[in-house]
Amino acid sequence: METSFLRDAIDRITDLARPFTMEADGHKFCSKALLEVKAEEFSPTVYEVDTLDALVKLILTEGLTLGRMLYVRVDSARKVTVATTYNGGELRNPYERFPLYEAMSDVPGVTIGRSMSQEQAIVELQSLYAVTTDRDYLLALLSRIDVNQGVSSVDNGISQEVSVKTGAVLKEQQTVQPIVHLQPYRTFLEVEQPVSDFLLRLDKEGHPALYEADGGAWKLEAKRSIAAYLAEKLAYQVERGDVVVLV
Repeated sequence: METSFLRDAIDRITDLARPFTMEADGHKFCSKALLEVKAEEFSPTVYEVDTLDALVKLILTEGLTLGRMLYVRVDSARKVTVATTYNGGELRNPYERFPLYEAMSDVPGVTIGRSMSQEQAIVELQSLYAVTTDRDYLLALLSRIDVNQGVSSVDNGISQEVSVKTGAVLKEQQTVQPIVHLQPYRTFLEVEQPVSDFLLRLDKEGHPALYEADGGAWKLEAKRSIAAYLAEKLAYQVERGDVVVLV
C-alpha cells in the first residue's frame, strides 16, 4: 500500500514537471522553453586568394560542385567575395548562406593626402604608377627641384609658381600644373588600372603631395572593371544561372 502511494506521488510529480501548452487570447504558450536537438553541423572555411584568376579557378573547379547558385560580389576595388545562395537545408537555417572564397588584391598602396620627400615621390612614381604623360611630367618637375638650395613659391590656391634655383644666381620660374592625370596600381592587376585626377601641391621645401580630385570615382570604375572581367571569365556559368556577378 505504501509502495503504491509512493509510486502514485512520483507519477504525479512527473506529470507536473512535463511541459504542456495552453492557449489564451488566440496565442499558444508552452510551460517550458524547449531547445531543438540538431545533428552536428559543418560550414566551410573561407579560402583566401590574392588574384582574380585564382578566384575564377576555385569557382570552376570546386564552387560549382556544391550544386548551389554562387553570388560573386565585388565589395571594393581590392576585395571580391563568393557565397552560396540560401542553403535551404533541414538541419540549419534555410536562409543562411555559405561564404566560400575571398580575393584580396595585394598591390601596394600609394601615398595620398600627405607630403613626401622627393626621393620617396620619385620611387613611388616609377614603381607604383603606370607610364603616363603626367607621370613623366612629375618626374621631370621633381628632378629640377633642389631642396638643399631652397625653393620659393607663389600660391593663389589654384596654381603654384615655383622658383627653382638652377645655379649660384639664376632662377627658373615655373607654373606647376595643379591637376595631373595619373594611373596608380590600386586594384587587381588582371584589370585595367583606373586613371584619375590628382591635385598636386608643393610645400616651401619642395616636398610634393598628391590629393584625390575625382571624388572617389576611380573606386566605382575599378569595381565595374573587376565585375566585367569576372563576367567574361564566367560567361557560360552566368548564362546558365549558376553564377551571379554583383557590384
